[in-house]
Amino acid sequence: MENIIIRKATKEDAGQIAELFLYAWPVDEIIEANAITYEELLDSITGICGMKRTIYSYENSFVAEMDRKIVGAMCGYDGAEYQALKQPIIDMLGTDSGFAELKETEAGEFYLDSVGVLPEYRNQGIASRLFEAQIERAASLGHKTVGLIVDVDKPQAEALYSRLGFKHLDYKDFFGHEMKHMVRYIL
Repeated sequence: MENIIIRKATKEDAGQIAELFLYAWPVDEIIEANAITYEELLDSITGICGMKRTIYSYENSFVAEMDRKIVGAMCGYDGAEYQALKQPIIDMLGTDSGFAELKETEAGEFYLDSVGVLPEYRNQGIASRLFEAQIERAASLGHKTVGLIVDVDKPQAEALYSRLGFKHLDYKDFFGHEMKHMVRYIL
């Protein structure tokens, strides 16, 4: 873990951030629901990651570097801004994209939206370090609750979140997937 560098993302990181975020998403369902290719989805999300004031913006993201390359990324934002921050995605992908109906978070919660680590760099503490950075950011902004959702079919991810102090609160629907909504309270 000594050689992991966590830093605030820049606009130039948008393409790498987008690719990493797609590891966290139900990509096949999104592609099918929107009748697009993986490349079209990646191009759209890259554009969104490069914009200001969007959910997946570089402004809301941290990246992890190892071996002089970006190997992980995570975004987080104030849940009270969720609707406004997701509007550029709805505008880009259309109201039929499924994003309009999503309700992942709300006011009173700092939301950790997407975390992705390149497969060959997993199990090296990168995701944990990204979580630490975003939780510190949430605390510095005065938030007392940090939340996320995890696919019920991903017990390894849920185990990591539990080790990081997150507790199951309720369930949310994400593109037809049942997700556990987990929260961590900041003291």
